Amino acid sequence: MKQNKGFVLVEILVALAILSIVLLSVISGVQSSIYVIAGMKNYTRAMLIARSRMNDFILRNMRGTDLKDEPVKEYPGFAVSRVTKRFEHPMIDLGPLSANRTEITVNWKERGREREYTVSYIYQTQ
Repeated sequence: MKQNKGFVLVEILVALAILSIVLLSVISGVQSSIYVIAGMKNYTRAMLIARSRMNDFILRNMRGTDLKDEPVKEYPGFAVSRVTKRFEHPMIDLGPLSANRTEITVNWKERGREREYTVSYIYQTQ
């Protein structure tokens, strides 16, 4: 009977060790998924900001000055840049094309790292 009492204690210790290893892996997985969800949330915000700004630019007949790191009021921590350049396709040598390319880039910081999302639009000029 005394041997059984010691054996039960060892069984409990082994079960606790196995349980702690399993719980550590579960907690690690949950923490990773939280980081991914937060990152996708910021990425989605950046996508919405960029597309909204591009739609505004198109509605204004592709007119406006370039922007550099303009803060977004609705989303603190996000900044927008817009650059318009003459479009030159590297694969086509057809001579001068009357087209411009506008790029809107949204920047933000996530866990100490700079992140960005860019959307571009190519349109014909007159």
